[in-house]
Amino acid sequence: GCEGRNRSWIFMRFLIATDSFKDSLSAYEAGKAAKSGILRAFPEAEVEIAPMADGGEGSVDVLLSGNPDSAKGIEVFVHGPRMERVKATYAVIGQDGEETAFIESAQSSGLMLLAPAERNPMYTTTYGLGEQIRDAVKRGYRRIVISLGGSATNDGGVGMLQALGWKFYDETGQEIGKEGNPLLKVAGFSDDDAIPELKECRFIAASDVMNPFYGEKGAAYVFARQKGANESEIAVLDQALRKLAKLFENHYGVNVQEIQGAGAAGGLGGAIAACLNGRISSGVETMIKLTRLEEKIRRADVVITGEGSLDNQSMMGKVPIGVGKLARKHGKIAVGIAGRIDTELQEINRFLHAVFSIQTECRPLAEALQPNIAAKQIEVTVEQVVRMLRAGISFNPVKRQ
Repeated sequence: GCEGRNRSWIFMRFLIATDSFKDSLSAYEAGKAAKSGILRAFPEAEVEIAPMADGGEGSVDVLLSGNPDSAKGIEVFVHGPRMERVKATYAVIGQDGEETAFIESAQSSGLMLLAPAERNPMYTTTYGLGEQIRDAVKRGYRRIVISLGGSATNDGGVGMLQALGWKFYDETGQEIGKEGNPLLKVAGFSDDDAIPELKECRFIAASDVMNPFYGEKGAAYVFARQKGANESEIAVLDQALRKLAKLFENHYGVNVQEIQGAGAAGGLGGAIAACLNGRISSGVETMIKLTRLEEKIRRADVVITGEGSLDNQSMMGKVPIGVGKLARKHGKIAVGIAGRIDTELQEINRFLHAVFSIQTECRPLAEALQPNIAAKQIEVTVEQVVRMLRAGISFNPVKRQ
């Protein structure tokens, strides 16, 4: 009895760092359910919830919920993808003596803002993203991270640049307006009226999309279909991106086609690199830095991560792999949970010691996605995982680092 009690402290500190479970639970809600499961199995455990995201949709919420002491949200009314009025929130995070404005492009230019019948990148713009950036710059923020996931647009960043003072012209020399997709008419541009403070700013585009600006693997051919474009429209969009790339190269000396990730968010990556002198960085790695996840992992003994679906696509810049790599680096036990898991897990098991599906019985997908059911399934699954870990202590005691 006494020996068992002495050993029970070995797995005392748990860190829960999951992504959201898409269409079901936010990252924080999933973390709360996992925490309940841990405490049912191990009431004396220390548990920290560190919500995570991959830099796409939901990243601002993660930064605000996971860093209540060092982050604040700023609300601003801007134009949505079809120039409707929307309320967008960006996060400001204090770090290393400097404040970073984290702007989620999906809040102003996201697919989620449009009904399915409204989705078509021939008619959508990133103008609202430019308004968010302008607001942050005018408030004095000079380090700006822009997350590129979940966009409804394929305008090469032209709308964003219009909101920042660029003027674009059509073949007749007329200035192009803000309605629709401005990329389709671009024949020239001027940055003479770009807001001057931009020169003092450092921009990072957070994305795990590595596609080029144009071509068969570019923004239009790979992503425009899921945003509502048909085959002939995709060809038109691609041609317009080729023309814009040439204009950028002539004006800035930057060949965006050679920049990995320039095709992210319909070409936003390329516009940020060429016109704002920004760099494109991994979304997950950016979020790991902003949330100070590595410090939290160092303090933990067991790390629990996960997302809605864990499969070999998760290797492409998803949260569980980023978290698992860090946990392994620091010699921590790393466990993955997911709504569904792939049967081919060799690659994933290089970073996660074990992966568990939260499904406790056969249910229709719509039922399994209900938040109360998903939360209960996470709680039950995590409780069983922790019971197994705790039982293993008495058989194979391991000294904490």
